[in-house]
Amino acid sequence: DMTKFLPGAFGPAGPRPAELIGKLEAAYAEYWRCADECTRDGVLVDAAAVDAEAQALGMLKRCGVVQLKGGYDAELLGRVQRAIDTIAEKKSAYNKLVDRKQLHDGRFQVYLPFRAPFAERAAIGVSDLVLRVLDGYFDGRGFGIDHVSVLTSSSPSGNQSLHPDVPYFKGLTVSVHTALVDVTTEMGPTYFCPCTGEALRREDWPGSAAIKMTILKQKACFGPSFAPSFTSKGTVTIYDGAMFHQGLANGSGKDRPVLKLEVGAEGFPERRNYIQMAPSAGKKQTRLFREALGPPRMGAPLRDGRSSGGG
Repeated sequence: DMTKFLPGAFGPAGPRPAELIGKLEAAYAEYWRCADECTRDGVLVDAAAVDAEAQALGMLKRCGVVQLKGGYDAELLGRVQRAIDTIAEKKSAYNKLVDRKQLHDGRFQVYLPFRAPFAERAAIGVSDLVLRVLDGYFDGRGFGIDHVSVLTSSSPSGNQSLHPDVPYFKGLTVSVHTALVDVTTEMGPTYFCPCTGEALRREDWPGSAAIKMTILKQKACFGPSFAPSFTSKGTVTIYDGAMFHQGLANGSGKDRPVLKLEVGAEGFPERRNYIQMAPSAGKKQTRLFREALGPPRMGAPLRDGRSSGGG
């Protein structure tokens, strides 16, 4: 019954165009199949697999989220963790970078400074494998860093509200989160509503918009959904910012830190202006990151071998 699928969309007694109803019903059925498949089969890919890139890109495109087990080099992660610890020890500098305004429900973040080891693309979560996955996902469009921080879910903390990171279409911003510790269910992993987010193709928009509005109305995932039961340290989770998700309550007695990188399509980080409420030191460091790791490929060489320059 499409009046239940999208309450009020057709008016109290208005006509129901058969073609529109049919397309919405087809979109509903496809969404349910997609969400069921992603929830049932999982979204974990072994980064060491021969076809890891193809697996990860296919899953990201279909489900909106993929986890790369072993996606972050263990030795590099050790160096980065020591550098993060050093920032925390220097209280004056730390307090200038910490942000407790933009997040909620017991979460806060610390913007990273643009210096070694963080100035390396791989150090903020973008290995060569992750770069190729992003390249495929943005499908030839330029992309670059939006911002990078260490996001911490304190314990105790509550459930976040269900939300997308951006109220726009898919393919504009992607989150790349690296687990800095093993994450158990008690630590409040991220809960995902796979296959959600507004479609880019005009003909697909009515169905994806209907699903989005239903989720907003119900304040709950409309179809099958999941939270990973365990995420090992060094796992890289990549998800589209338009997909609905929420951080779950952390009652473990341990903080849950993640290396939080957000990547945007060319020009989108400036239009989105996420850092408008960031501390001034965070804004300054983010601009330095954007200069070095901006479009077209986060400072990496173009596919034809030419340098992408300073951006």
